[in-house]
Amino acid sequence: MQNFVTEETSLYQQLFDEMFDRYNLSAKVVAKQAGVSEVLISRFRKGKADLGTRKFLALLGAVPIEAREWYLSQLLGAKPGVSLQKLVSAASAVERVEIINLIAHSFLEERKTTGTGELISSAV
Repeated sequence: MQNFVTEETSLYQQLFDEMFDRYNLSAKVVAKQAGVSEVLISRFRKGKADLGTRKFLALLGAVPIEAREWYLSQLLGAKPGVSLQKLVSAASAVERVEIINLIAHSFLEERKTTGTGELISSAV
């Protein structure tokens, strides 16, 4: 999965736009904190641009925690504080594949930006 946005105006975009309005977020402030352009935020909110996983996660990480929790709860159909493990367990097979693809893509993006060609190993 290359981009979050695959339809003209996706649920991701609609909720992102609503989050900005609901929490009175400044595109200028969020853009600066996330390291993306204000124009990109505006185009994404209007359904006129796609965001790759890395930019999307950077933007989501740049908003206040209460806005982020609201967004994710709306997107996932769950209330804040719900166990991620329970959500994944309850997901359909197709949703689980999408989750795995999103996680894998985020690791690939990280490897590109850090320039490491090796997988990080953890001591067990």
